[in-house]
Amino acid sequence: MSVQVLYFAGAHDITHIKNEEIAIPPQSAWTLEALLTQLVQKYGDELAKLFEQCMFAVNMEAIDKDNTRHVILKPGDEIGIIPPVSGG
Repeated sequence: MSVQVLYFAGAHDITHIKNEEIAIPPQSAWTLEALLTQLVQKYGDELAKLFEQCMFAVNMEAIDKDNTRHVILKPGDEIGIIPPVSGG
């Protein structure tokens, strides 16, 4: 059982990949917050700092940053990590 994580802009710059499949534990509810914590453990504090400014989406639906602990992920979900847009 897994979810697909998509990395855009600065998140792509940190991870050096555009997407990856992440296994989720089958025995319990797996939250978006738990997934984000796992990604920070994998990619480090630079990603954690970026997450403070990011938007998140699950299956193309925007998720309020304050509600990540309440979003339960299901196998096959697609999670977008969307940093703020900048540039000229």
